[in-house]
Amino acid sequence: MGLFDTFGRQRPATVPADRVIPLRYWDDLDYLRSICHDFTLRFDDVLDASKLEAALGRLMEIGDWGQMGARLRLNGDGKLEYHIPACYDERRPAFIFTTTTYGMRIDDHPLGSQLPKIGQDQSLLSPSSNFFAPIVCHPDGPRELADWIYTDRPQLHIHAALFQDTTLLTISYIHTFIDAISRANFFHAWIAVLRGQEEEVPAFVPYDQDLLYTLGKDTPRQSYSNFGRVLSGLSLVIFGLRYMFEILWFPKLEEHPIRLPGRCVDRMRKNALQELAATAPRGAEKPFVSEGDVVVAWWVRTMIKALKPSPDRTIMVMNVFNVWNLFPEWFPNGTAGLIGNSFFYSYTLLVARNVLQDINLKYVASTNRKALMEHRTKQQVEAMTAIQRGNFMRAAPLVGDSKLLFMASTNHHKARYFETDWSTAVIAPGVPLSERPHALGRPSYINDIEYCRGYPSRNILRVIGKDAAGDWHLLFKARAGAWPVIHQELMELIETEMRD
Repeated sequence: MGLFDTFGRQRPATVPADRVIPLRYWDDLDYLRSICHDFTLRFDDVLDASKLEAALGRLMEIGDWGQMGARLRLNGDGKLEYHIPACYDERRPAFIFTTTTYGMRIDDHPLGSQLPKIGQDQSLLSPSSNFFAPIVCHPDGPRELADWIYTDRPQLHIHAALFQDTTLLTISYIHTFIDAISRANFFHAWIAVLRGQEEEVPAFVPYDQDLLYTLGKDTPRQSYSNFGRVLSGLSLVIFGLRYMFEILWFPKLEEHPIRLPGRCVDRMRKNALQELAATAPRGAEKPFVSEGDVVVAWWVRTMIKALKPSPDRTIMVMNVFNVWNLFPEWFPNGTAGLIGNSFFYSYTLLVARNVLQDINLKYVASTNRKALMEHRTKQQVEAMTAIQRGNFMRAAPLVGDSKLLFMASTNHHKARYFETDWSTAVIAPGVPLSERPHALGRPSYINDIEYCRGYPSRNILRVIGKDAAGDWHLLFKARAGAWPVIHQELMELIETEMRD
């Protein structure tokens, strides 16, 4: 953090009464420090912001949930710490809650009218998520680690943008605080208080309980199934040089939201399963690929068409998954009260020419499923994290060869954000219930702005989830020149489905 110091920023003095707790081992990773989010739920209803704020304030008074109001500090050893105030007041609140009221309908606002809505025509690409920052975020909202460690800011900043027919509810935070699944834990606890059902609020797992601390600590690295293909030494250097060339040659990135119609995903999955069944040996187990496998497969094939790598190039797809259910002995009271990061990786290795020839997505979807089943076990998570512990800045390993094309996918569908029920806070519907598929107080769209400093983030897919209409919401980030092909692939998929 020396670079920040050169600009004369002073860290706030330690408050003697604050309780100081080091961040959990897997929360204080360098790349998590580098990523911040403005995560926005769009409601086609008018919500009462005062009810939302009061419920969150009450949540902070229940058990140890108030620990979320901790301040982030960087100690003399370069480690992050939580400094938890002994009590919260107006000077040092547990969270920041701001509102902006617009005296108009959202479609009458020049920026709000462009925010994607359910069933919207996709013949034109929607703007990037950060295009909407002026209406979904507060001007003083945090964007980087320095905004926390050089201030006395609490971890959470909530902002509500209130239109006459729409509410945009945004939580701003740094990735060290929360991951996709525990973000849903936070929402569920908040909603339980909002509904007057405090007995349903689970016990918060205190910050001094580092349940995954020993993960990978005493496991031999060689037991990792991909150990022989982990990049290191010269192969890692060559990959790094090739990646840097890609960044320098194609510096401009674009990210756009994509909505895959549910009927298209259903058809692609049906076709993949039929082909897998037709080629399976007699007596073999019935083939299975999930909707998520098919979504990832379509994204991979679309990206290969757009990026045009050499036919023999290795494609490495890093998939993110949560590990709570693999270690129930470490979570005797369940994980509903865990706020933090508990995700690791599965690696799907493909060959570019095979991806392009995969008309029905059988190859990519089934290979992705096989990789997830292989890596999502106690033994493999322990072995992979043993490797990660030994890496520079505890970075996740790369698997494949020095010429690999890096791609990454994170699927948040299990968090079920579109199914969260905020109806207790609804004052009035904005869109008549008869004209929409989602129920009162359920999000219709999610805008997720990701700020990433110091880490490359191209060729990444974020699957936000499936909405009430059954459509899948995705965020693609790729070099600008790839987008004409990506958009063409989307339109061809939609038009084919409409013809059939």
